[in-house]
Amino acid sequence: MTAARLGPPAGEVHVWAVREPGPGSGQALWRCLELLSPGELRRWRHMVPSQRALYASAHAALRAVTAAYAGLMASQVTFTAGKLGKPYVCGDPGLRVSLAHTEGMSLVAVSRDGPTGVDVERIRPLSDPVGLRRQVLSDIEAEHWPTDREGPLNSGLFTHWACKEAVLKALGSGLAGDLTAVRVTPGARRSGPVRVQSAPGSAARTWNLRLVDVGPEFRAAVAVAGGGDVVRVFALEPGERPAPPSPRTPAASEPSTAS
Repeated sequence: MTAARLGPPAGEVHVWAVREPGPGSGQALWRCLELLSPGELRRWRHMVPSQRALYASAHAALRAVTAAYAGLMASQVTFTAGKLGKPYVCGDPGLRVSLAHTEGMSLVAVSRDGPTGVDVERIRPLSDPVGLRRQVLSDIEAEHWPTDREGPLNSGLFTHWACKEAVLKALGSGLAGDLTAVRVTPGARRSGPVRVQSAPGSAARTWNLRLVDVGPEFRAAVAVAGGGDVVRVFALEPGERPAPPSPRTPAASEPSTAS
């Protein structure tokens, strides 16, 4: 069987947001489990109960969204992992996918332009904000860190974290990468383009990095090297099998003009 290679069209990155099924969402959870591979089901069974719903909804979304854009059934989708765990779609190397999840939310980013990464962080009170600043901020960023970002939720740190993680995941290093090696200027926004001032080994890359608004309790970002001028955001129900949107499908969409 030859898969039909579908969108996103050149210049676009699509981001699908799925909420974690809550208590009493048994049907949604079962729909998610039906989409998982045998290996994913084995991992799900060995997880602590509090982690199962997020894992199932995140990986079901990855498989369902990938299948929709690769022109396959979810059961036909297979991934190969890069050296540091980044998923690549077997049989469709031009389809770039990235998965991120945090408590309550998962994101799947899809592009056919260049290396793609997405990240989402849930804003929460920090017991050690100074320690997190050391992990996230470069020396230059830490030196200019404004005092008005020292509030109880430290949302600015999570914004920087999401932006940097998205870039590192596009590069393929993800959680193994050094957040302090990436410098960004997101400001205090929840959406819009972000300038990438520096990133490991990216001197020849043109980055499109954008904050994605998926709710006030989260900070999220998507990065595409060499493309992704337009970001389109879509909502996905847990266990849903989406159809790739047409160019006229309504979505939160903005051209990226970061400089």
